[in-house]
Amino acid sequence: MNGIFSHRKPSPTCRGHYRNFRQSIREDFSECCAYCLLYELIAGGEGNFQLDHFRPKSHPDFRHLESEYQNLYYSCSVCNRYKSSSWPSDRLMAEGYRFVDPCQEDFSAHYFEGEDGQWQPSSRAGEYSAARLRLNRQHLVTIRQLLSAIAESANLPCVDWNRPAKQQIMRLIVAAQDGL
Repeated sequence: MNGIFSHRKPSPTCRGHYRNFRQSIREDFSECCAYCLLYELIAGGEGNFQLDHFRPKSHPDFRHLESEYQNLYYSCSVCNRYKSSSWPSDRLMAEGYRFVDPCQEDFSAHYFEGEDGQWQPSSRAGEYSAARLRLNRQHLVTIRQLLSAIAESANLPCVDWNRPAKQQIMRLIVAAQDGL
């Protein structure tokens, strides 16, 4: 497993508030949400995105990670709101229920996309993440269905969620425009 996204190395050092990392994190995540994986153009635009602390800064064990570059993930505001400061208990973690880490793990290790556009969990981490982040909320499923329909009508491959989706989605948008 390589992960869908990766933080630049070496990590920049923090000068001031962690929000100063926004542009670098945005680039590292290819302008896509770390959780629903949508490109910001179809997920409300750059203004709808925030920096998420993967390990929540409000959790006592993770306070020291507040300005740690590797702990900052680019997230649409809806996914960030659902994730908020939640973190699985030690008991849940021991049972494999945790958030999927898109910087360490591939999509296909935890989910597969059904023909209906829903992401079906194939692991406990996928199950936990899908439930907590509501990764099958109706507008996400509708967007996935539309992207699949465009790909099919343009005879192009569907989005490979194991890779950042920006270029793939842009290719489908251009194909849809050409077909109009």
